[in-house]
Amino acid sequence: MHNNHFFLRILARELRQILTYARLKQCFSQEKDELVIGFERQNGQDFWIKCSFGSQFSSMQFPADFRRAGRNSVDLFSDLLLHEVQDVRVFENERAIGLYFLGEQVLVFKLFGNRSNVILFQAGEHQGQFQKRLGKDFDLSFLQLDRTIDQSYEAFQRADGDWMALYPTLGKECTAYFQRLGYVNLAQSKQWDLLQKTLEALEEPLISIIETPKGIALTLFPVDQEALYQTKDVFDALNQFFALHYSVGEFRREKSLLMETLGKLHLKAIHYLESLEKQQIKRDSSLAYEEIGNILMAFLHLIPVGAKLVELDNFYHGGKVTIKLNAQLSGPENAENYYRKAKNFSKEIAQWEATVARKKAEIQELGEQLKGIEAAQVRRELKPYLQYLKVQESTKQSSDELPFKQFVTSGWTIWVGKNAKNNDLLTLKYAKKFDIWLHARDVSGSHVIIRNPQQQTVPKHVIEKAAELAAHFSKRATESLCPVIVTAKKYVRKTRDLLPGQVIVDREEEVVMVKPTYWE
Repeated sequence: MHNNHFFLRILARELRQILTYARLKQCFSQEKDELVIGFERQNGQDFWIKCSFGSQFSSMQFPADFRRAGRNSVDLFSDLLLHEVQDVRVFENERAIGLYFLGEQVLVFKLFGNRSNVILFQAGEHQGQFQKRLGKDFDLSFLQLDRTIDQSYEAFQRADGDWMALYPTLGKECTAYFQRLGYVNLAQSKQWDLLQKTLEALEEPLISIIETPKGIALTLFPVDQEALYQTKDVFDALNQFFALHYSVGEFRREKSLLMETLGKLHLKAIHYLESLEKQQIKRDSSLAYEEIGNILMAFLHLIPVGAKLVELDNFYHGGKVTIKLNAQLSGPENAENYYRKAKNFSKEIAQWEATVARKKAEIQELGEQLKGIEAAQVRRELKPYLQYLKVQESTKQSSDELPFKQFVTSGWTIWVGKNAKNNDLLTLKYAKKFDIWLHARDVSGSHVIIRNPQQQTVPKHVIEKAAELAAHFSKRATESLCPVIVTAKKYVRKTRDLLPGQVIVDREEEVVMVKPTYWE
């Protein structure tokens, strides 16, 4: 209710007593969404108004003193400097206050929540405004700021006791207050009496600052809860309201957001660990790759050409075993694939064990941090955890804007370029020097990056999976085997004479032979 018309009536009344005949001394902005206005009064004392008009929260403050920064500040409304205030008034039934200066200049404080602004009018014509982002304010008519409403008893009767038709600016707080007093059950004449008594009380109210589910609120109506602060001084009320909004309201908001963010990360880590444990169960119940390769080699004469599946005797454990095959490879080549997988298996196990240990530590750490956030009582105690909000916001933004194909294998992220220009963007802007860069050798194709922000040793099987993608997204996609360059991104560069997508590889650390394969 700090931007409510009835609150602004009190504020305008107090400002009129202080600012009449005062001269505008300074008007500047040194922070985004913040306007500071200083007046020199006839008694020699300065009076300051600080407007904080953000898209999430807007309010006025009245500091006892204000020191302008030596740099990064911009003068505004310079035409008003040293002009004298003649009057201060609130516009009829509107959330706006006007400071009237000599020379038919009016500085309007339009206090419309997240659309609040300060606008200068000269003889009714728009001359400038503080918040340029509010484009509609450039067309705001000064003559239409006053809203005339018939607020007589006859109009009340015609509205069948609907007080909001006469006083729409009383707002939701009045609705709740009247509900507590049983307004709807009163006779119309009694309803009118209650309305008039309420309006009279709003002339000299006890201003309360309270905590609500939506944050810190200021109200002129009697409250049925313990107030955080109460005063009859309108300037004191706004100063305390602003301070409590950030010390209490923002603390509650950030704490809730942190609990939600870390709670999701904690649950995600738990689910990931469960998935890893299921992989172990599946692996323990499956035939070893080397055993499959041996079975294939023992029964090569039973493997049909071009088969995708084959059922053979399991001479290790008895019974039959169904084995998946690559239909484009021969029996020995399929067996060789399984032998190669067997060689990588120990590395996969080591990688799996490291990932499990990392996830368990992450779950424990997140659990402890959730306890710390839950126990926090003041905003400074949340400071160690605020990084999570920035990381989540940054991750979401980069994920939403990432222009590449993305793949994940064994916890490693792989990016694949979409076209020549996109390859340049991927390699030259997004990839870091310790990432692994792959490309099909001697033909055009997509640049492929294995992300390696921790500068770890990338497992061989991860490199092979990425190489399969590099081969698939190249001119060798239809060949049985494709050579793929593997090197650190730091060995890849581009000169101005090269076409889009073309690069120079200073050092080929490895060339792997893989079957072009698309996988997800």
